[in-house]
Amino acid sequence: MLLAHPAALWCLLGLPVVLAIHFLQRRSRKEVVTTLFLLQQMRRESETGNRFERLRPSIPLWLQLMMVLVLTWLLAGPRWLKSDAVQRIALVMDSSASMSAFRKDTETAVRDTLETLLSPLARVELTLLSSDPEEPALYHGASAADLKAAISKWQPLLGVHDFTPALRTARGLVGAEGSVILISDHVLADQLPYEAAVVSTGHETPNVGWAGITVEEKDGQLFWRALLRNYSASPQDREWLAISGGKTSAPTKVTLAAQETRTLSGPFPTEDELTLQLTADAFTLDDTLPVLRPKPKILGLQVPALPVQDGSVELRDLFGKFSDTRLVMSSDEADVRGLVWPPSTALGQDQHAVVFASPAKGDKVAWLRDSIVAESHPLIDGLNWQSLLVREGMIVPRDQRDRVLLWQGERPLISLRRTPLGAQQLICHFDLLSSNARKLPALAVLLHRFLQSVRDEKIAPESANFDLRQRLVLAHLSDAKAAPLVLATRSPASQISVPVAQAHLLRAPAHPGFLEVKQADTLLLTGAAHFADAREADLSGAKPFQDLSKLKVTQVETTMESDPHSSLWILVLLAALLGSWWWTRSNAPVPKVQSA
Repeated sequence: MLLAHPAALWCLLGLPVVLAIHFLQRRSRKEVVTTLFLLQQMRRESETGNRFERLRPSIPLWLQLMMVLVLTWLLAGPRWLKSDAVQRIALVMDSSASMSAFRKDTETAVRDTLETLLSPLARVELTLLSSDPEEPALYHGASAADLKAAISKWQPLLGVHDFTPALRTARGLVGAEGSVILISDHVLADQLPYEAAVVSTGHETPNVGWAGITVEEKDGQLFWRALLRNYSASPQDREWLAISGGKTSAPTKVTLAAQETRTLSGPFPTEDELTLQLTADAFTLDDTLPVLRPKPKILGLQVPALPVQDGSVELRDLFGKFSDTRLVMSSDEADVRGLVWPPSTALGQDQHAVVFASPAKGDKVAWLRDSIVAESHPLIDGLNWQSLLVREGMIVPRDQRDRVLLWQGERPLISLRRTPLGAQQLICHFDLLSSNARKLPALAVLLHRFLQSVRDEKIAPESANFDLRQRLVLAHLSDAKAAPLVLATRSPASQISVPVAQAHLLRAPAHPGFLEVKQADTLLLTGAAHFADAREADLSGAKPFQDLSKLKVTQVETTMESDPHSSLWILVLLAALLGSWWWTRSNAPVPKVQSA
């Protein structure tokens, strides 16, 4: 049994008050009568007035004491454990990366929360969930000790995310009468859905960390450029050093003002890997910055070499301006063919290509004057073609699989063809000589996007830098007999095998470090993953907060039942009140008589 309102026990102070009142005696009153026979029944009373005398037990006394006890019982609200009572509690752990700085405080908060809510007599069902909807439940059972041990499997590594899916799952597990609690490191501005409560374990903590990295080439030399940020409201001193090829540079001390962001840079070493290390603090994810020398896939471009007046020279000049490409002579070496229609050699169904029309013959070919309309497609979205000037001329033969991307009136200007063998062929139904297409930024952006889409589909090794948990998009064999993709990391050393059908789920590791992705013996990707989420690295807004009083009341109402005889006790209270009044009135003391 427990009391819903323990403060009502203060009503028991009415017991000594009632006893004190009965210790007091009333002052005698004088009445003049004509006879003395009434004095036979007069009881002895105090002659001197109000004072303490010996307590005389009486029925009004016992009734008044009983009224105090019954009133205290009713106000205290005694409750008994239900025979079928089950306490259901779901804890949702905030998996944001900032929570890693308060792991010990979080474990303490979970223990205190369970001690506050759990009843020692009721059966319990406990659930521990991560706020990451893709993660399975961390624990589900009836042991508070096992739940505390399961916290070790909780890995807070996400960025800013929505808690709603995890809270919806938690509410479905505990039902309408259960308790859902979000363990976070800051107080949320908005009310949580599904009647979830918040327990915040964070506190304002200074943090300095790497906020981003770029690798740029200047005058033939490769340079790294990193951002170092102080997220604190006070100046901070740190030391950083560089590690490459097994060699470590001397530590360099740096002092950052409050909220300062500083750019550090230097030449990239001859090795392909570089690690920038910062003095460790409470938030360790942004103290290590691995960097890899970027090596994108190189596309081989074949362009007609004959200097004829059909636009081949202009096409060669246009293709030669794109980075990460090389001009090749043979179509067998080419990833993309650039040609003027009709081509000197047939265009195969397995060849990527950019095709332009031959120049119109004669100087009196009319200009197209209709409106230019663009379709919605990633290749031309956001590009302005309204200043494009094109003459009437040859239209490259169309195929039923062609998708027109740009129209002028009813005449197609640009179309995209996807062949049965998967090749992409971008067809421009105008020539480069008479049109002004080479002067438009839109054409350069269009060709860049097309070449990048071909590069994305090319199965070849590449090297790049990624954010933690960034999605990895890479070309690979995808037929039924293709081997799975294997993601390997060095620190910590691990390997994950991903079936080809689930390759779209492949992500960079959750901890800073270097990685490799292979398919069978073919190396597809070499990368470095670093932390770069400034919102999670800022711990200045973390605050402690806890308000479980409402949940405590809800748990009591769910597992306990009130006194079923409360109505009877009210009747007893009224009966005692009336009985005390009647008995006191009927046995009022006889006034003192003085004969006339």
